[in-house]
Amino acid sequence: MKKRKIKKSPIILLILPIIIAITIFFIFNKDPKETPKTDQTIKQETDPIIQKLKTEKYYIESNLDRYLAYSKNNPDLTNEKIIMDVNSNLDKTKYEDIEKTNIKDDNLMLVNKYYYLTEDYEPSDLVTLTSKYNSGVNSKMRKEAADHFMEMSDAATLDNITIKNASGYRSYAYQVNLYDKYAQRDGKKAADTYSARPGFSEHQTGLVSDINQIDNSFENTDAFKWLQKNAYKYGFILRFPKDKEDITGYQYEPWHYRYVGTKVAKQMHDENLTLEEYYAYYIQNK
Repeated sequence: MKKRKIKKSPIILLILPIIIAITIFFIFNKDPKETPKTDQTIKQETDPIIQKLKTEKYYIESNLDRYLAYSKNNPDLTNEKIIMDVNSNLDKTKYEDIEKTNIKDDNLMLVNKYYYLTEDYEPSDLVTLTSKYNSGVNSKMRKEAADHFMEMSDAATLDNITIKNASGYRSYAYQVNLYDKYAQRDGKKAADTYSARPGFSEHQTGLVSDINQIDNSFENTDAFKWLQKNAYKYGFILRFPKDKEDITGYQYEPWHYRYVGTKVAKQMHDENLTLEEYYAYYIQNK
């Protein structure tokens, strides 16, 4: 008995090649980088807390988990404050969660209670300021910083303002003696609010100048007012401003200026950023 042949519908024969062609097209044109969304990705796209954090100007994607943990422990803080605090490492423990300063960052190297310089670090380009520009014992600064300091001092002189370095580069050994003196006098906890531990002092970078008088009364002088308006033009920033003690980890110091270069100093001035905040977003977040 002969088997009966099943006739294929002309419509199926017409559509089948089209289906095959479409399938092949999508297989070969699929983005190789495209991967299925994970539960974590879906959560980030739908969680309103995360979405609000991501709208903040200085948001850093790699810090998301830290933002969330810090937010949970500090529910009263604004999203802006959470971002800035975590970027500045305030969710870490000072002098414990530490790492070595990246000296390759040069004028922008960060030295604070989380980043340290080794005992043997000393800049190779230190120069000595003459008495025209210096009034203290520590008269050395790195050359570029010194050149800009002298330029700034000369400009201030034209406005009948005196700007002199009272304390520039300090060696590790010098900082040991200074910090120990303060700690013995006021106790270690108090000393930590205004004096850096050895290795954690910006003065060791050779990029710092304590100007004129190391006292809060300096804030009331014409020299301070001049610096507030002009220091950034010469690459210097007020390192420990009054309203950001929690970020910098130090009391307000109207006399303490740090050289970062003219371009960066202007940006920090315009955006009202400390070095901690600038470093996290513009240097590390690359």
